[in-house]
Amino acid sequence: MADVVTIGECMGVFFPPDPVTLDDTNKLLFDVGGAEANISIALCRLGVSARFISRVGDDPFGRRIRQVLEQEGVDTSALATDLEAPTGIFFREWLPDFARRVYYYRKGSAASRMSPEYLSRTLFEGARIVHLTGITPALSPTCAAAVTRAVELAEEVGALISFDPNYRARLWSPEQARATLLPIMKRAHVLLMGHEDAQAVFGVSDEDEILAAAVALGAQAVVLKRAERGAIGVEGNVRIEAPAHPAAHAIDPIGAGDGFDAGFLAGRLRGYDLAASLDLGARVGAACVEVLGDYNGYPRL
Repeated sequence: MADVVTIGECMGVFFPPDPVTLDDTNKLLFDVGGAEANISIALCRLGVSARFISRVGDDPFGRRIRQVLEQEGVDTSALATDLEAPTGIFFREWLPDFARRVYYYRKGSAASRMSPEYLSRTLFEGARIVHLTGITPALSPTCAAAVTRAVELAEEVGALISFDPNYRARLWSPEQARATLLPIMKRAHVLLMGHEDAQAVFGVSDEDEILAAAVALGAQAVVLKRAERGAIGVEGNVRIEAPAHPAAHAIDPIGAGDGFDAGFLAGRLRGYDLAASLDLGARVGAACVEVLGDYNGYPRL
């Protein structure tokens, strides 16, 4: 049994050891990364049990993913090994100006072959939160169906549904994302959104308009993440503009949004109010940017 259950793709990731472009390096570090896996790791470091549902290939990347997740205490009982499809990989840069270039090689990956048939009620029983993102349904039609099934199972077991749109332009257009994600978002109890993601889904850029559109969907709590400008949280008649937590030395922004999500959800599970949950999310996100790697900077609080 896990407090939080999530479903998504974890990949092998390669990046230079120094803040240079991929064109200008002859060395690469190897680790793992992916929104839902990052969140699972961050939650476990915060003392929240998490189950990660996915598929990996029978290859070094899949074995490394399983090893890292298990070392971090993540429940991998629903992490299947696909003998016919590979684990997805990607390459990325981390640059002093925080500009990001990412190259994905995930088409036909093991994770993209997930489908509703792989999900059972027992995987969700006892969960207090089921956290989903907009990345998974963009991978394939069967993944989209699996996410919808995860929503149904979350409702069956009485878990809160948390959702982050996490829009990825390389996977689909805003119109495609909107058609698939809005029906899911209408069933979510908690919406955690980055500004660019929310803009793609709602088609507006003004923060007040974004928040109004999100609240209108019916979520109990809505959060708009604004990176170094902090976050805005809305719950009922309460609206809070929470500042960002200061980072001693910002190095790598990858994984900060996932860390914020994990901190916010951990706060809710601890019984924190909106302000305290936003603060914990900000603290985890800030710690992430101080360390190179998708999840390495997540603290234990």
